[in-house]
Amino acid sequence: MGSGPLPQASAAASKRVKQLGIIAALPAEAKCIAKRPDYHHALVSPQPISDHIFLSICGIGSEQAAKAATTLIQHGANALLSWGCAGALSTDVQPGDLLLPQIIQPEASDALPTDRAWHIHLSGLLADTCNPVTDTLAGSANIITEPAQKQALYQSSGAIAVDMESATIAILAQSAHIPFMAIRAIADDAKTGIPAYIHTGMDMYGNIHPARILSLLLTHPASWLQLIRLRQQFSAATSTLSLVAKTVGVDALLPPVLSG
Repeated sequence: MGSGPLPQASAAASKRVKQLGIIAALPAEAKCIAKRPDYHHALVSPQPISDHIFLSICGIGSEQAAKAATTLIQHGANALLSWGCAGALSTDVQPGDLLLPQIIQPEASDALPTDRAWHIHLSGLLADTCNPVTDTLAGSANIITEPAQKQALYQSSGAIAVDMESATIAILAQSAHIPFMAIRAIADDAKTGIPAYIHTGMDMYGNIHPARILSLLLTHPASWLQLIRLRQQFSAATSTLSLVAKTVGVDALLPPVLSG
């Protein structure tokens, strides 16, 4: 398996070629599914992680996710998978829990179902090891920073968790008439806030600027404990993602419509 961009496919060929596009916001999430992806190139163009699966690391946010999904679709991907972490909106889920949502609730449009056959396939593979939750996943254009905001979104959407990429990817998959699925592990719990200094001290790929973070922590010393807690929660989420990849194997992530 060599590196290189996703091969161009015509509209007719894309119906025959089996290509799954996986989108992760962060390199730390991508590492869970591909231990040695070409991170530098995956930030620019999708990279192969198996014969029929390509990985794109898009960065945080719906705009970045839209760019990655559009690129994958234009180059022949005929299924899209959103992979990574999510924030809990309910105390019913905790850091490290696995979410295989049946429904995606975008911020400003109607709810979208994930692919039913694909969902059944993955749920069966992961039932014994990960006991996945199947409740609704909400989308948000902005980082949900306060527990009160999480509670409000939970009440308004009925979703059990939220991320910033899956809804956008789901909308684009629906427009392209291709299957969509999300695999998300819970990171921050419903009662944990995300301090503003995290946003200002981190780039779109989750890289921390040490000097900026240190400066902010020195002015807000109580935030050290919160930062440690967030790190522990994120570690629990990535451990679950690694377990998913180890349990099923990368090629088993293909939806049934492509794996036959």
